[in-house]
Amino acid sequence: MSTTHFKIAIIDMYDGNANVGMECIHLILANWTSQKNVTIQHQVFKLRDHCEIPDHQFDAYISTGGPGSPIDSAGEKWDTLFTEWLDQMLALQKPVFLICHSFQIACRHLNLGKISLRKSRQVGILPIHPIESNHLFEGLADPFYALESRLYQITEPNDEQISRLGARITALEKIRPQVPLERAIMGIQFNEHMAGVQFHPEGEYQILLDYFKDDKIKNAIMEEFGIEKWDRMIEHLNDPTKIKSTFNAILPNFLDKALEAKS
Repeated sequence: MSTTHFKIAIIDMYDGNANVGMECIHLILANWTSQKNVTIQHQVFKLRDHCEIPDHQFDAYISTGGPGSPIDSAGEKWDTLFTEWLDQMLALQKPVFLICHSFQIACRHLNLGKISLRKSRQVGILPIHPIESNHLFEGLADPFYALESRLYQITEPNDEQISRLGARITALEKIRPQVPLERAIMGIQFNEHMAGVQFHPEGEYQILLDYFKDDKIKNAIMEEFGIEKWDRMIEHLNDPTKIKSTFNAILPNFLDKALEAKS
């Protein structure tokens, strides 16, 4: 059987900041390649700090999370490049996966809901509830667990615009019966090929364990949230039923479908 060549573009939204997310994405690509009869070529585009954006010649696109406000950047050169690119990808029906910050900007640009600051920063290994049957979630429980690290949220879905686009909400944040607030949107299928999530499905448990056990990160989390939060994160990272399943499912499922579309 001949080997399939597959081109992947990674849009780096980290704005020049070091981030373990990229290491996790590269690990997913390495694992996926070894499991498939596929030779991949991948290229990283530094969008925010170098205004680099991929063309339409790739077979799949992954756009990362990143720091800062998804609201205040509207009108900046890199943001305009990204939103124009999103429109092109939607029109061309290209396989695109948007993570956290990228997802927030897409929801803002497409007017799919209210983008706002949370009352407090969310960080932890937390439950995500799928609300539809979706290929991205194949192999996952309800709820499944993923890393959340965000200051912003998407609420108050614009149902009319979502319907007009042909999009679907796919997941919501954890159930909080004691909190009288609307649950945030955690996933949207924008069309058959483009999807995005408000969490970090790329998070790999060992990489995250090393990251959160770093003294600087550990002390910062304990100072902001307390020792109980840090202990709970480490416990969840060590639990094989938590993010290991998410790491092995969502982005690989996206790549599987993109590969199928190429074939």
